[in-house]
Amino acid sequence: MELLSQDEIEKLLAAIDAGDTSPLSIENFEEFLTKRKFEPENVYGFQKSVTVCRFFESKDNEKTLADIEQKNREQGMGNISIPNTSIKLVNYSLCPVCKTVFSFKDLMDYYRNPKPDPAFRSRGIQLRDDTRVCCSECGDYFLPALVIVDGTPRNEVQFLCRMQTVDEIERYFLGIERKVLSKNKKNIFRGNGFITIRNDVELKQLEPKPTLISNLLQYTPANLLPNLIDGSNVEKGDILFGKWNPIAF
Repeated sequence: MELLSQDEIEKLLAAIDAGDTSPLSIENFEEFLTKRKFEPENVYGFQKSVTVCRFFESKDNEKTLADIEQKNREQGMGNISIPNTSIKLVNYSLCPVCKTVFSFKDLMDYYRNPKPDPAFRSRGIQLRDDTRVCCSECGDYFLPALVIVDGTPRNEVQFLCRMQTVDEIERYFLGIERKVLSKNKKNIFRGNGFITIRNDVELKQLEPKPTLISNLLQYTPANLLPNLIDGSNVEKGDILFGKWNPIAF
């Protein structure tokens, strides 16, 4: 198989975003997500003043979350269940001004085509770094959350789209002097009209970043989640998000 150029890598990550992890025991994993109090993380992406959706600080939060779950069910997207657990990951996304509710599909549609902002030098940079959502009703900006539910809401982290999740994971590992995903050119493959990225992320090494773990989980298909959790994804050569993408360039 032939390795890709950097330009092709950028296009591959965009194609992935347009689509639609020493081992951890399942018990330790459940406790990590639901019972451990997460250390505060800096906001990912856009750094200027913007409202962050926070489930545990919101009025009528249970009703809003139920409305989002219902909308997700109707659209057949979101409400991610973790196999062999009772954990679900649900986006908590509503405009802080007009209270418009955004489904998982609404978020995906927006992140693929965000409102242009001249503060970003290029569209590619905005797709990676602009983690805000602009309300389609009133034009206010906010950062959505991802709620970890185990019978009842237990924890929450910042919601990221696929491309932003990949980019932030790559940046984190570069900070500990390791190249993963598309930063390791050996992970990128082309064959039979399709291209993909091998998922060589060891989830245990991401433990300081629950936001990145949670977002990586929500985009990984159910059949690959057990491998990601127990760390066998690396030796088994699992591909990122289970996706082979048609070559369109």
